[in-house]
Amino acid sequence: METRSFEFDKHQMCYTKTGAGPAVILLHGFGEDHRIFNSTVSALEKNYTVYTPDLLGTGISSINTFSSNFSIEYLADSIAAFIENEKIENCTLLGHSMGGYVTLAFAKKYPQVLKGFGLLHSTALPDTPIKIENRTRGISFIQKFGATTFLETTAPNLFGTYTQKNHPQLITEFIQSIPAFSNEALTFYYQAMMARPDLTSVLETTSSPVLFILGDQDMPVALEDTLPQTKMPKTAYLYVLENCGHMGMLEQPTNFNNAVLDFLDKVNA
Repeated sequence: METRSFEFDKHQMCYTKTGAGPAVILLHGFGEDHRIFNSTVSALEKNYTVYTPDLLGTGISSINTFSSNFSIEYLADSIAAFIENEKIENCTLLGHSMGGYVTLAFAKKYPQVLKGFGLLHSTALPDTPIKIENRTRGISFIQKFGATTFLETTAPNLFGTYTQKNHPQLITEFIQSIPAFSNEALTFYYQAMMARPDLTSVLETTSSPVLFILGDQDMPVALEDTLPQTKMPKTAYLYVLENCGHMGMLEQPTNFNNAVLDFLDKVNA
């Protein structure tokens, strides 16, 4: 695995590259970095060239100063710049949670690059008023107690009740692996997510195949709210992981990775 970097809008953006074959890009979610996909990368790299960027402000991708133009679309623009830097002609883009929001924004603005895209425990719907209220409270918590304490406190809620009961060590290991974030970075991520628009129109109009991976015990992205979206694209592939919350790549890694591989094989057939 090779670590590379380039400059986007005066910020240093870093990513890993491994494998050989058609290009697939995996985008991590909020409070994660590229390492969240370690097992997925191992499953894909024999047949695919796999890229795992750290979004700006996360892990090894620095951001000098957050500004008012920081948004989900801005992050999508950074992915477009990364693709151009790597001279990738076409690819499959898959995003987990917040990474899914970036994926949708990218699919709206740069559809010509995509062979297919996927929402991994993610949604095209905007934040509800209750969600915005919860994120606003989260920002207050971050400013009072710090980013690390916030992520450690909220991490268990990302996992399903089955995992919490039967595999609590997965939660402990995840908490121990959480990268360092500044309070400012988490605050700007939350504000960007709160401000994002409804992008169900992207699902309704896309000509690309769309992958949906959902968990039957996912609290942040509820199954019943997301299932109707799977009917919107012309071509969609749905995988519902049983006994799984929001973190399929950790809770049900074999089934998660098989779903991703199955989708990629179909898209690149």
